[in-house]
Amino acid sequence: MHDDTMYRLVDREGCEGREFLRLLMERTGDARKVTVRQLALSAGVSHGLVGNLLTGTSSQLTYEQARRTARRLGVDMAVLWEEAGRTVEALAETPRHDGALV
Repeated sequence: MHDDTMYRLVDREGCEGREFLRLLMERTGDARKVTVRQLALSAGVSHGLVGNLLTGTSSQLTYEQARRTARRLGVDMAVLWEEAGRTVEALAETPRHDGALV
């Protein structure tokens, strides 16, 4: 169901997604700092990919990788990730019950 859906980092708290990820790594839900390697292990990705997320070279993970990352950091997935490809325009064009586009 979610296997091929990609999720991207979102901007929060006045900073870019990669900066927010770094902040969450410093202050996890269990109040312990998590390293790049620890987060990568928890997410099931390479430490290089986590490094790329932090530098902005990459910004997307699969649903399962994003879910495991958020879980390790102790936050709800929606705090850190959003489904890639979704736009405000696409959401605004939701069919009404009478079949017309909104």
